[in-house]
Amino acid sequence: MLGFSPNLFWERRKAVFSNLDESVLVLTSGSIRNKSRDTESIFRPDSDFFYVTGVCEPDSVAILRPNGSDGDLVLFVPSRDLDKERWTGERMGPEEIKEEYGATAVYGRHQLEEYFPNLVTNTDKIYFRIGSDQRVQDLVFESLKATRLYQPRGGKGPPGVLDPGCILDEMRLFKDEEELDRIRRAAQITSESFCEMLEYCSPGSGEWELAAALEFGFRKRGASGNAYPTIVGSGKNSCVLHYSDNDRRMEEGDLVLVDGGAEVDLYAGDITRTFPVSGSFSKVQKEVYEVVQRSHECAINEISPGVALDSIHRVAVGQLVEGLIDLGVLEGSAEEIIDKKIYKKFFPHQTSHWLGLDVHDVGDYFDGDQSRILQPGMVLTVEPGLYFPPATESIEEFFGIGIRIEDDLLVTANGSESLGASLPVVAEEVESLLKDRE
Repeated sequence: MLGFSPNLFWERRKAVFSNLDESVLVLTSGSIRNKSRDTESIFRPDSDFFYVTGVCEPDSVAILRPNGSDGDLVLFVPSRDLDKERWTGERMGPEEIKEEYGATAVYGRHQLEEYFPNLVTNTDKIYFRIGSDQRVQDLVFESLKATRLYQPRGGKGPPGVLDPGCILDEMRLFKDEEELDRIRRAAQITSESFCEMLEYCSPGSGEWELAAALEFGFRKRGASGNAYPTIVGSGKNSCVLHYSDNDRRMEEGDLVLVDGGAEVDLYAGDITRTFPVSGSFSKVQKEVYEVVQRSHECAINEISPGVALDSIHRVAVGQLVEGLIDLGVLEGSAEEIIDKKIYKKFFPHQTSHWLGLDVHDVGDYFDGDQSRILQPGMVLTVEPGLYFPPATESIEEFFGIGIRIEDDLLVTANGSESLGASLPVVAEEVESLLKDRE
């Protein structure tokens, strides 16, 4: 359970049972994937599966169904293979898993076809993610087919399939204290590792060196690794939003944009900073940087319970547009530039996304046609940026400048808490960090 309290998962399942009525929830953990031939990639369980079970075993299936006041958790797990365990390590058997995770029953995965049909009969619906596990999907579809054939004769069975997110997304949007502890640690580890990484930030160094140094910092501080592929984009690469080749050598006068996050017990951090490789921003780089920094600050100040999520984006965009006008990049009224979305040439993405078990975590951004209202316990990013790829016309002095500043924020009862606040944002403080490395 990665150090989480067993009662946490039981409470989550109780909440699931209360929303199931006479339906069942079927979740799969995912499989170990081969990187090539017999070389396996590192396994990470499906986030929804882990969220309600705490189980990290591959090729597992969980079925949650209401049964009286408590409900049932039925698990299907791979049978033990002692020969394979000599190569990959000892694993828990069904009885151990039943005791450890509080399951009602645990079967071998090879028994799926035997038990699955009875577990989903007399149900209203099946909650199952299409495409998550082909073998389980076939069994789900067989159940639907059987319902269609026999329900007219008095039988009862699931008439349709719904995505588990219908129940779980809203639950996962609000973080409990154990989750917040992991996200805080992930953000703090990320911040500390960024500072340490700067020792390698100099002309002639490779983007890959910064990525390696950052990820080493994660592991050294107890994270399991990086939550997503680290982005280290220098020069014009800083204008590629999800750049991940990290194969260029940095040059004198470059900016380098680093977007990385540690993963702690499956929970993600997600922080971005932009640094002058030579140690100091040029005049134009600093002017653009300060526009993004003001946008970042104003957007964070907007976060508070009762505030609409899209108002954070509007505040960020408003600051960026005013800055672009002041820089001479855009002409006209701010209102027209925003209405016509002219600014998107330089700021094409949203300001925020949810953060948790997934770096782009689950949860609706709109309630109907209305923006989601922030509430305590939500965790989101704030990441304004400005990007000037070489294709930009008539503003050559900005070519190759890409700047993004991102932090992780918890909505609190009175405002917000910055989860990686130890990492400086102000231009002079960033330059001071680079001087300190010497």
